[in-house]
Amino acid sequence: MAKLCFNESEIRALFGSEDAENESAERFREYFVKNRAYENLRADLPLRILVGHKGVGKSALLRYSHEEDISKGILSIFLKPDDLSELLNVGPDVEINSLIDAWKTGIKRAVADKAIENATEGAVDKVDQSIVTIGARKLSAVVRDALKAYQPRIADAAQTVVYENFLYKNRVNIYIDDIDRGWSARPQDIVNISALINALKDISAKDANVQCRIGIRTDVYFLVRTSDESTDKIEQDIIRLKWTNDEILRLMAFRISTFLKLPYSRTAIAAMSQNAINRDVLSHVMEPKFHGRGKWENERTHRVMMSLCRARPRDLVKLLHGAARKAAEKGLSVISTQNFLDSFEPYSEERLQDLFNEFKSEVSNISNFIMQFKPTKVQRTAKENYHYSNDQMIVRIKQARAAAPIRFASGRIVTDRAVLTFLYKIDFIVARFDECGVAKWRFYDQGRFLAHEATEFGNSWEVHPAYRWALQPHDVQGVIDTVAVAEA
Repeated sequence: MAKLCFNESEIRALFGSEDAENESAERFREYFVKNRAYENLRADLPLRILVGHKGVGKSALLRYSHEEDISKGILSIFLKPDDLSELLNVGPDVEINSLIDAWKTGIKRAVADKAIENATEGAVDKVDQSIVTIGARKLSAVVRDALKAYQPRIADAAQTVVYENFLYKNRVNIYIDDIDRGWSARPQDIVNISALINALKDISAKDANVQCRIGIRTDVYFLVRTSDESTDKIEQDIIRLKWTNDEILRLMAFRISTFLKLPYSRTAIAAMSQNAINRDVLSHVMEPKFHGRGKWENERTHRVMMSLCRARPRDLVKLLHGAARKAAEKGLSVISTQNFLDSFEPYSEERLQDLFNEFKSEVSNISNFIMQFKPTKVQRTAKENYHYSNDQMIVRIKQARAAAPIRFASGRIVTDRAVLTFLYKIDFIVARFDECGVAKWRFYDQGRFLAHEATEFGNSWEVHPAYRWALQPHDVQGVIDTVAVAEA
């Protein structure tokens, strides 16, 4: 087996790209895992709404399903924000029924345009509306007329096959991704996303030849679901994409195994213990034991890594990218403990900056507010200064609000409990249960009502380790001493 050099192309091929869009098609297909969420996405149902945090793999599932459609000769249209940009900006005085109508017309037009653009390989990117009328007609009829009108300009044999299959099956699948890019959580934004979902439901319900799939962030869906009573009708269409750290570890092991051509199939890795994965797979790219001090001394490396992940595959990808780059700087072919230590602070800073970027439009002054959770000199002397009881968490929030006042863009009243729920929803804090001396964590997706103000469930709260080096920079060991190693 050739030694690793950890250049940028090798790092991406080995651990995966940070997002599905930038993954090579061949490598993407090689290591993609068809999990239960994917099976639910592929169900023969008119509408599927994939809900999950940023970084959990919504785009990957949508992309793979889209490509599977194409391989089966199904006309499959993938829409991004640029294709629907005129519909995404709405004013404050909006009426949901007019928005639903606008979305239905806009989606039909965008699908027809994209179908023609794909069929002609870019020679035509807009359907002449004097040739193809849209109005209240079914979407599949609009697409059929567009393809017939531009049939002489279809690019090649492959596109001709897609065209002929559509004429025979009359089937079109629509995928919409990244629609919440630039999300602001203003009342009109919430109404607009609700209108989009209702439009997709109407389109797919009234046209048996159309199936719609859309990916939405958890926080966006939460606001829509709690603001629009009609969304109870779409609960059956929701697919919640979430991972355990154990699943993420096995996913990464499979990626490494396929890249290095190790004799471990997906099935074999699924049957291996975590210790065996650490010893037989991960050890080819990193030291199997963490040679640090304190709580992590001689700990198995996979347990250290997973302690810093927010149950999102992208977190582990980013952590390993950073550590591998540090290894490359030292000319190493295996990631060392020191490489990990050197990468923890930049990894933490990036995760916190991601949080600011993602939610700054939803909560004003969020960066200053979050930085109030930086421990004082006195607090740093405590071994678990990021760990709070319910009462302590409320006190900490009161202090942070006094120093850095915030407001919700949605207009929601800012209370200490509302802020606690928000911090939990965005995974800045996690719920902690101590059972027989072992700490176990639950994320928002695993227990949404743990922050409910009407009752308590026996849990405490903890600032997620992924953010702690950003809150306590230049003190790698000090932060390590605050982190309980996770059971992956």
